[in-house]
Amino acid sequence: MQTTKRGLWGEDIAAKHLQSMGYTIVERNWRYRKLEVDLIARLQHDWVFIEVKTRKKGYLASALEAVNLHKQQRIIEASHHFIRGLSQPPMSIRYDIICVEFDTVGSRIQHIPDAFISLP
Repeated sequence: MQTTKRGLWGEDIAAKHLQSMGYTIVERNWRYRKLEVDLIARLQHDWVFIEVKTRKKGYLASALEAVNLHKQQRIIEASHHFIRGLSQPPMSIRYDIICVEFDTVGSRIQHIPDAFISLP
C-alpha cells in the first residue's frame, strides 16, 4: 500500500474509533497554508486536534517519535489558526496522537489523549 493511501486508511480507522467513543469529527486534513491537522474533533466542550500515525506492527515507538517537538509546534500553530475562525472561543482544547498499527492479520489502535500541550 502506498504511503498516502496507508495514511488515509489509518485516518479512516482513527475517525471511526473516535466516533465510537462519542467524538464528533469536525474536520479531516484541515489545512492552513503549509500547516495541517489530520483530524479535528469535539468531545462535549473539548476541541481535540489529533495527529494520526500509521505504521506496521512493531513500529509504535517510531510513530510516536515522528511527532517530535517541531511537528507538535506545527500542529499547535495550525490549531490556533483554526480557533481564530470559530464564532466562539473553545472552553478547552487538547492535542492527541493516535497510532494505527497493522500487519497481515489486522490492526490495533493506540490513542494517547493529551499527548502534548500548548503553553501560553
